Amino acid sequence: MTVQTNEDTRAAYRSLRRRTIAIVYGVMCHGLFIIGITTMIAAMFYGMSRSLGTVRTPWTWIANIALLLQFPLIHSCLLTRPGRAIVARLAPIDLGPQLVATTYVTIASVQTFLLFGLWTPTGIVWWRAEGASLILLTSLYTCSWLLLLKSMFDAGIGLQTGSLGWWSVLKDRPPSYPPMPARGLFRLCRQPIYVSFALTVWTVPTWTPDQLTVASVLSAYCLIGPLFKEARFRRMFGEKFEAYRRVVPYWLPFRGLTFQADASARQTLNDLSIYETYAETWWTGQHRWLRTLHNLVPARLAHFDLLVDAWRGCRVLDLGCGGGFMSEALAGRGAVVTGIDPAQPALAIARSHAKSRGLSIIYLHGTGEAIPVKDATFDQVVCVDVLEHVEDIDTVLAEVHRVLRPGGLFLFDTINRNWLARLVIVTFGEQILRLLPRGTHDPAKFITPDELRVRLIQHGFAVHRFVGLGPKGLDKRFDFTFGLLPTTAIMYMGSATAASRDN
Repeated sequence: MTVQTNEDTRAAYRSLRRRTIAIVYGVMCHGLFIIGITTMIAAMFYGMSRSLGTVRTPWTWIANIALLLQFPLIHSCLLTRPGRAIVARLAPIDLGPQLVATTYVTIASVQTFLLFGLWTPTGIVWWRAEGASLILLTSLYTCSWLLLLKSMFDAGIGLQTGSLGWWSVLKDRPPSYPPMPARGLFRLCRQPIYVSFALTVWTVPTWTPDQLTVASVLSAYCLIGPLFKEARFRRMFGEKFEAYRRVVPYWLPFRGLTFQADASARQTLNDLSIYETYAETWWTGQHRWLRTLHNLVPARLAHFDLLVDAWRGCRVLDLGCGGGFMSEALAGRGAVVTGIDPAQPALAIARSHAKSRGLSIIYLHGTGEAIPVKDATFDQVVCVDVLEHVEDIDTVLAEVHRVLRPGGLFLFDTINRNWLARLVIVTFGEQILRLLPRGTHDPAKFITPDELRVRLIQHGFAVHRFVGLGPKGLDKRFDFTFGLLPTTAIMYMGSATAASRDN
């Protein structure tokens, strides 16, 4: 009985010891991780012009170069077999192998803080963004960090943040390492973490000699460092990695957008079947892209409200109504609403949802090229998320003019046609962040504000001011919320008044 009691006591002690070590290492790892990343984000936002470093000349650049080189050199060395053995010895000997991931992230976090927290600034500021350029660059900087976060999730967030190690010790089980990453962003290129990291150093809103130095060295590391990682992957995964490598590009996602790479996996552009496929879940909040469409409604109406004296009693057409997000919002303002859409399943859901809320909305099947109503029927036509999808925009504009009464208002938004809009909407929105189903848009159908203004005038409209539309923040589900932006470079809203047909 005494022997059994002693054994139970020793087992309880070992269990308590393991749990204590796991929690201590976990708190230390994640605390330092947060400190390191926060320091890096803040330091680069100000172009490395603000830091704790106080080394005086002529030793300033010697100290800064030492800080800069320690990051890639130690980071890479610790990933080698001898390096991993050293990392394993930095934890209690019996738990070292399990805590490798946690210890490695802890060391990397300390390195990050050293580089970005102790850098000694030169005090020279070449350029600091202001106004619209500050908003644009801050948005790009934020997107770069979100891209890095997404790539870390795709690679295995437990491994990337170090929780894999201490959690396995806490649960008293071997660490479960993720498989070879080949999903998410890893279908676009083999090194999305390094690409994202490189983007963060070049999208900052402040430029100094310090930032240029850091950006140049770390970008070089992001190009060269993954070669050593791939050599390790060849040893670990063999032919599976070789097959993946033959299909997916190394750094820039210019080919091989999927690991399977078969023709059937490629999405058609301007794929409007999604409005039928997802109709049943239109109002459930299940899909992020539909929640994004819903979140756009308040921003659109906030602007349109300024252009309409009063919605109550107005006859309003919601052209391209889908499942009824905008239609119900307009009806809530007292408008007499008709919704038209080519997707029958979406219309069925719209009718059902409106009925459940006691809203008298008329939903009709039709397209913008052939609106199934009489001339001069409506006081306003609202057309959002539509013009960039239609087959013949001139026919649509002519039809909108036909169904508006003289002096009626055409309210719309659409997407600009340029490289930035394509990057944000298609590359980031569809292919990377998956805010929209892939293939939703065809960039060739985007239209510039100047082109749209000319076409509206040709079809008998008096055109008013265009304003920018875009993300302004995040809600509780980490979905984007929207509002006015000082640029029409990506999305824009506008209005136009239908002139008399006698003019």
